[in-house]
Amino acid sequence: MKLNIEYVDPKILVVPEWKATHTLRPELLVISASLSQFGFIQPIHVRRGTNEIIDGSERIRLATNIKDILKHTDGLVPVVFHDIDLIDAMILHVRLNRGHSTVVASKLSNIIRTARRSGKYGAVDFDRFLCMRSEELSLMLDGSLIKVRNIKEHNYARAWVPIEAPPGYTDSGSFTIERPPNPDR
Repeated sequence: MKLNIEYVDPKILVVPEWKATHTLRPELLVISASLSQFGFIQPIHVRRGTNEIIDGSERIRLATNIKDILKHTDGLVPVVFHDIDLIDAMILHVRLNRGHSTVVASKLSNIIRTARRSGKYGAVDFDRFLCMRSEELSLMLDGSLIKVRNIKEHNYARAWVPIEAPPGYTDSGSFTIERPPNPDR
């Protein structure tokens, strides 16, 4: 598939409420340094029609705050628009960000439940799309993954290990995401 890159004003791009990732400060520093030195070396992925950012919201935020990043592109950013529905945009968001961002478990749960309720994809599809074991999918689908289950004792696959929440972050105000005792397992 050939990607057609367009250059657009970053002000038209929207961070969707369903965004399920968070980039921690160490990674933000690396992204910032890369943008400062090389500019945009990969495009932002956006859902056509809604201008929702599928991948690249932190790069957009950083680039608009770092002086001179956008001067080489006349204030525009490289974008690949995807003609996809909401469900596929959510799944693509998780797939593109999974390797370089931290997935917020409660938001991932919301995406998976929304996708399953749509009827567009079944359990086997999630294993294929997201490399999730059936036990993990069950945790995401029942909606109680942190409140009811003992998150410290769950054996997560490496890609889904819960992380320490960013400062001040709470989900529904009732709990914070915890770092497991040995995140390298």
